[in-house]
Amino acid sequence: MMKNGVEDRLGLVSNCWKVQLDEGASLSELVAQAADEGFRFVELRQGCLGECEDSDSRLPLADRLTELAERFPEITFDLAVELPIFSESIDASSAAVDTMLRSAKAISAHSHPAHLRIVDPVSKTVPSKRTADDEVGSTFRPQDVVDSLANLKAELSTGIISVEHSFQPWAGIRTLFEVANSSDINVRLCYDPCNLWLAGDGDEADEITASLPADWLSMVHLKQRVNNSVTSRLESGKVDWSRQLDLLNRAKYAGPFLFETTPCEDVWECLRDSRDYLASIVREL
Repeated sequence: MMKNGVEDRLGLVSNCWKVQLDEGASLSELVAQAADEGFRFVELRQGCLGECEDSDSRLPLADRLTELAERFPEITFDLAVELPIFSESIDASSAAVDTMLRSAKAISAHSHPAHLRIVDPVSKTVPSKRTADDEVGSTFRPQDVVDSLANLKAELSTGIISVEHSFQPWAGIRTLFEVANSSDINVRLCYDPCNLWLAGDGDEADEITASLPADWLSMVHLKQRVNNSVTSRLESGKVDWSRQLDLLNRAKYAGPFLFETTPCEDVWECLRDSRDYLASIVREL
């Protein structure tokens, strides 16, 4: 048993199952095994939804997600989608975004709030504050991103909107959340320390984690980077997970931890090894 309640806060992201889904496994069967393995959180990632998304558009199918959530009331789901939120205004009324929002609502069963998690895998920067020398309209600002997020939140008023950092430099992400948290829309952060290396901020990972208010966080992704590649199991590597967990514990973070390891044939063995590694760290805290 892991200390600090971590055991009851574990989950995974469905792109861990990409190999199995591509080979024809059903998402429902995989979620069933996750439940049997003791996972209580599942992030359903666009592109890795199996029978619960349209194979051509990669958009989720709300009706099938409703059935999935009803079958597994013990699992807390969120829906992770790709939107270029750092470079374009997002129209919440567009057909594609409306489908995403309806699908997030579809998996909010029982007491679980609807949760739409956004990642922008395209933009390499985060909008910076406009300077006095900028022409009006020439710069996409943090407020423009916040406006898009506010429009999405208006359609998910009782739910959660969270944003994951990917290739974007941390300084810009920090500014964005400072702007967002000065408003009333309550945007949350999907925090992935391993992703800091994508933006060249990895050397500051511990300092960045130590600076995070716990109430900014919707979840923490668990993965590792070894020799510039993400691994198929949690192990020693670039991310000092012992230090990261200690910092998050000190901040009184009480949310979920989701494994997001590289897809592989022996995914369940890798997930069990990852849990064992995590348990060995938690026991030392």
